[in-house]
Amino acid sequence: MGAASFGVLLREHNVLASSSDHTRLDRAAIWLSGLCLIHCLAVPVAFLLAPSISAWLDATETQTHWLLFGLALPISAIALSRGYRRQPNPMTVSLGGVGLLLMLLGVTHLFANELEIFLTTVGVIMVMVAHLRNMHGAHDHDEEHQTHA
Repeated sequence: MGAASFGVLLREHNVLASSSDHTRLDRAAIWLSGLCLIHCLAVPVAFLLAPSISAWLDATETQTHWLLFGLALPISAIALSRGYRRQPNPMTVSLGGVGLLLMLLGVTHLFANELEIFLTTVGVIMVMVAHLRNMHGAHDHDEEHQTHA
């Protein structure tokens, strides 16, 4: 999935519309997840297409993943906990938590380097879905309050 098709996917789900305060972090987390997903899928292709830069890519790969994970963890934790306080949904929080755990397992290479891309990709997708659910829950919650007001 390229950056252009990722942007189309976000527009189709109304992720690029103006954001309210309680969905701003979810939107940031979705963009960060998308960047991470593109990175995780593009690096293996780059290794194949440009072996001359593979040593540099390999040397910076771990730092890049730690940086992305370091950004994803607090943004996701804050956004998902705020969403849970607004409208408790254990499935959304669990999905995000398991996704972050898979990302952490991928970054730490606990289960070998070979599983890093798989664990990270699955984790990123789970976190992205959790934030989409969180945003839609917030949207449904706002509509509910407007109809009761």
